[in-house]
Amino acid sequence: MPRQHRFARAPSRPQGPGELAVLLTLTASLAGGCYHGAGQNESASSPTLTAGEDPTETGGPNPAGTDGDPTDGDPTDGGGEAFAPAPARLRLLLARQYRSSVAYLLGDAAAAEVETPPDSAINGFEAIGAAQLALNDQAVDTYEKSARKVAAAADDAILASYHTCVPTGPDDEACHKEFVTNFGRVAWRRSLTQAEIDRYGAVGRDAALAFGSWEAGREYAVAGLLQSPYFLYQVEVGEPDPDDPAQRVLTGVELATRLSFFLLDTTPTRELIDLGEGDGLATADDIRAVAWTMLETPAARAALGGFFAEVLRLRTLEALPKDPATFPAWSPALGAAMREEALKLIDDIAFTREADFRDFLNAPYTFANGPLAALYGLIPDPAVLGDTWQQFDLPVESKRGGLLGQGGFLAAYAHISSTSPTLRGKFVREVLMCQGIPAPPPDVVTELPVGEDYPTMRDRLAEHQTNPSCSGCHKLMDDIGFGLENFDGIGVFRLVENGVTLNTVSTLDGLGEFDGARELGTLLRESPAVTRCLVRNLFRHATGHLEVPGEAGALKDLDQVFEDNEYRMKELLAELVASPAFLRVGTPE
Repeated sequence: MPRQHRFARAPSRPQGPGELAVLLTLTASLAGGCYHGAGQNESASSPTLTAGEDPTETGGPNPAGTDGDPTDGDPTDGGGEAFAPAPARLRLLLARQYRSSVAYLLGDAAAAEVETPPDSAINGFEAIGAAQLALNDQAVDTYEKSARKVAAAADDAILASYHTCVPTGPDDEACHKEFVTNFGRVAWRRSLTQAEIDRYGAVGRDAALAFGSWEAGREYAVAGLLQSPYFLYQVEVGEPDPDDPAQRVLTGVELATRLSFFLLDTTPTRELIDLGEGDGLATADDIRAVAWTMLETPAARAALGGFFAEVLRLRTLEALPKDPATFPAWSPALGAAMREEALKLIDDIAFTREADFRDFLNAPYTFANGPLAALYGLIPDPAVLGDTWQQFDLPVESKRGGLLGQGGFLAAYAHISSTSPTLRGKFVREVLMCQGIPAPPPDVVTELPVGEDYPTMRDRLAEHQTNPSCSGCHKLMDDIGFGLENFDGIGVFRLVENGVTLNTVSTLDGLGEFDGARELGTLLRESPAVTRCLVRNLFRHATGHLEVPGEAGALKDLDQVFEDNEYRMKELLAELVASPAFLRVGTPE
């Protein structure tokens, strides 16, 4: 018998925004927030760095210590805590998850009508924002309008698949209830209670009588079901563990939902819901088997690409502001190609070759179309390839290799008309190593020196580092970026700046000397901080929260599994979803 949730109840007629607001208020109270606008949550978001932003003006997004991890920077430290998961929360569907769910439920035409509020990131992750930020009135209104438009555009053949009855008239209550039972189960990702079936069946019947059409009533029932928190949120409150009342175990359908949205970015299929409501996800081996089936699908490749597009800040490359006088080759199309380049490399390593994922740091090859290959000097003319993509080996002398030699990273972490060793180094510290950079003192002078004595960016920043208020943080960032100064603000290779030969030799944390992206990537791939950071970033995305001390041991186990499996991404994903840290939640706060 399905467990009955108490944080919200279905309405007895099509909802207005006021009724939905009440439902979402109740939902937010369990999620740990209150009913107010996004951005007003008590857990304030740390600033998220955007391309072109001066890192001397904003702090980093890691709130959990110097490296964003409760183990306080020691990659061998399991935290010394007994396993204790973070408190249960509810998570709003991300915009892409809402859209893909509608496509599965009602067809592509319905998905084309979707409207959602914009996703908001906290601590650098939209999944965390989805678990912490409540909805304001405008967002509630957007979801109501979207539900009505989606319901009106739903594919008739798909709608008919949710019932076997042939309606005898608008008031055929049994047929309305059959539809609600079947559609509601897939939309809400669990079987409805009889009370819920009765309520939404009444929604359909009342609307059908008002409009003189059984199908019109079905449309209203769909719109109502899609406005419910049971559709809009991932319900992850679990059931008490009889052996440990302080912990809760995700129910089968909650686990099916978390699995599907993490690995596929969409709602669980009917078959996966069946597994969840039965015993198909009862053991870790069951879960691994289902995960491996998912990982063989195109949707899994797209979902992993979506994660990296977010965490590597690749989404808005085509909108980067660049000075056309300084960078005449820059265009939105080139920015979009750079994003595609990064995602193709990640997909090749994780899925096509199933190789050591650390290769993404120093891979001696890349994928490029004509304009991108010409920008890198791999072909003489973009017309040679046009929009066709091809794999290229990268010459050693180009100093390119892996993500840090790609135009997307180099352009995103640069200024409008210049490079930025600071931004590039900050990215490596915060995103690849999970090391937070503190905000500068409020009265610090951020302007760099200018003049003939400082012809290169390295010269200007070296002088800036002589300021004691700036030197500590800038040295952490700038020394990394100095090794990438052979690449200009859109990633074109160069040897001189303002007529001065560039010095691009630098060091990283005593790990060694490097010159260029490939050598830097080679140092980083051997750093335990980098692989550990990747595991934690995936975990944050998967669960919608920053790891807590009680989860440190479970994450350390994942670090070891990643290493034991030669750093293959698919193995990591399959083991992550079978981890206690994925399967359990704490008591709601």
